[in-house]
Amino acid sequence: MYSIMIVEDEYLVRQGIASLVDYEQFGMQVIAQAENGREAWQKFQENPVDILLTDINMPLMNGLELAKLAREKAPKCHIVFLTGYDDFDYAQKAIHIGACEYLLKPISKEKLVSVLKKIKNIIKSKEDEKTSDVKMENIELDIKKFDTSSFNKGRLKDFIITGERSDVENFVESYIETMGGQLKSLIFRQYVIMDAFIESNNFFDKSSTDKEELGNKFGSMEAFDMAVTDIHMMKKYLLNLLKFMTEKRDQLTGSNYSFLLNKAKDFVEKNYMNTDISLNTVAEYIGLSPTYFSTIFKQELGVNFIDYLTQTRINEAKEQNCI
Repeated sequence: MYSIMIVEDEYLVRQGIASLVDYEQFGMQVIAQAENGREAWQKFQENPVDILLTDINMPLMNGLELAKLAREKAPKCHIVFLTGYDDFDYAQKAIHIGACEYLLKPISKEKLVSVLKKIKNIIKSKEDEKTSDVKMENIELDIKKFDTSSFNKGRLKDFIITGERSDVENFVESYIETMGGQLKSLIFRQYVIMDAFIESNNFFDKSSTDKEELGNKFGSMEAFDMAVTDIHMMKKYLLNLLKFMTEKRDQLTGSNYSFLLNKAKDFVEKNYMNTDISLNTVAEYIGLSPTYFSTIFKQELGVNFIDYLTQTRINEAKEQNCI
């Protein structure tokens, strides 16, 4: 039996993961649970496990610190991070530690089974090779050859905001080309796909129906698994995703942004004295994400939102003094 430890600070989530599937069918058994990294590390030192399922954001010791310690003590340990979309900034650090997989919350039985099957195949392959030094191509990361510093996250984000639909294919070709041989790594492809989806997800306002459609089409475990199969499938995913995003963006704003920006300016003029008014509140009012609203506001009006709000307040104050 391969041993598993589940580390999650929320009790109900932890228990849910422990009972979500029949681990024995994969030749696995949950032998330990912990509510934070410190408790997990104490248990790990006493009895290292084969598979570590750990949340990232936890009190006392986070999942990244725990994984680093576990990797040093037991290099063969397979680490799976449990992460929400908002935790993605931590994912880059997790990759350097040597994560085998990610499970995006909320965790479904289907997602967990898929990951367990992959890990079982990895372990079995290594056992068949009879050497701990074997690097399974497209499965395990050679950290020395992996450098995310050359990965320009902002480039895709900028294209989502300002790119033309007619340029999607050229952009994807160029985007992939800059990554070179690193795309041979499964973990790197996962990193690229997760980044693309999360940047797209962050584009829409929280209440947007387009956000839900995006999740259904591109955010499922099946979509992720298919996208990271190889470079060809990754390219196909990015093409479809960016075509979807540029189309939705143009539908949302129209051929120009005058209507939405006028709506925003009208809101500011009526509420400029309200101390709670901010870029976020105005963006929510007109139905855009704060990042996108900030970009088009500066792009179309030639001034950033905060400066515009400040100048509006100054101008209104001058008029009041003149009365």
